[in-house]
Amino acid sequence: MEKSSVFFSRNVERQAQIEICRSLQGVKVVKQGKYLGLPMIITKTNEQIFGFIRDKCQKTILNWRNTQLSQAEKEVLLKAVTMAMLTYAMSCFKLPVRLCKDVNSLIARFWWGEGKGKTKMHWVSWKKMTTAKKAGGLGFKDLQSFNKALLGKQIWRLLTCPNLLLSKVLRARYYPKTTLLSCELNGNALWIWKSLMSAREEVQRGARKQIENGKSTRIWEDAWMLEESKDDMEDAPLQWDGLQENGREY
Repeated sequence: MEKSSVFFSRNVERQAQIEICRSLQGVKVVKQGKYLGLPMIITKTNEQIFGFIRDKCQKTILNWRNTQLSQAEKEVLLKAVTMAMLTYAMSCFKLPVRLCKDVNSLIARFWWGEGKGKTKMHWVSWKKMTTAKKAGGLGFKDLQSFNKALLGKQIWRLLTCPNLLLSKVLRARYYPKTTLLSCELNGNALWIWKSLMSAREEVQRGARKQIENGKSTRIWEDAWMLEESKDDMEDAPLQWDGLQENGREY
């Protein structure tokens, strides 16, 4: 409990806050802050809140500019360090498009280098650089697609692990009487839920429901499979936007 804290919206009365904290063994009230490096509360100005990601990437790349690096060394640093810095945030939130473009520009400028204080010419487009190496590209991740893939992986986890605390909380809050793939998006939902819902369509295209007792299956709306087709799907990969997981049923 000493590591815990509670956040109240402005609609909760002061006396109610005191009583709740007292019932929680004196847990402290926290305002806007960060947990594991991410903001706890996302407001409408989400681009400003996620600006620390851009600043962190820019600071890291600036530290490398004073060193003589080959193209191979630059590739390793950009893929193993810079892009890895974004992975945790992209697993929880949908980053603003403007932020993704800014980080892509930082990576591209560092890759092509600078001469006499000016950025050198970019001989190929960023889209070509994000193409797989076997297709003639450089294998850099397209941040928007990678962001959507990571969020889709979280949706898949909610579907296949319904007994997790996170699954129970989100189900009670957003889809108590329906399913994750068919619930409607509430306009006043939290940013993390809106982020997850932005990747739902990609998961729906690859997911199939295994028929058991059939009580929760809508025969005309849900994508489902018969029991005898389970073995055929066992080794089939489920893919969306570059993310690949072993075929599973929910």
